[in-house]
Amino acid sequence: MDQNLQVSSALRDITLRLDRLQADVARLAQAKVPDRFVPLNEAMRHLHCGRDWLVAQIKAEVLRPGIDFIDRTSTSSTRKRYLVNPVSALRWLNGSSPVGVRSSKILSKVI
Repeated sequence: MDQNLQVSSALRDITLRLDRLQADVARLAQAKVPDRFVPLNEAMRHLHCGRDWLVAQIKAEVLRPGIDFIDRTSTSSTRKRYLVNPVSALRWLNGSSPVGVRSSKILSKVI
């Protein structure tokens, strides 16, 4: 009889652990995976845009810092470096008004 109590107790313990594992797996399956930030060159491929245009969106504050892009420039650096989240950036750009790119035109002399 003592052995039956031990077996039933062990089965109850295993059942409770299995229920907890199933609940954890279900919760993890529903958890939203955070979007990943990628370098500008890779983000350009995702967004099908040019580097100048993407940088213009960042500098004009069309894209949201911390959500759509991260500034990864070091304090001693002179050149700005960004990581872009292409998924959220594309969602945001579809609902906002992007800015144009300013380009300096070089006038050439015709001889």
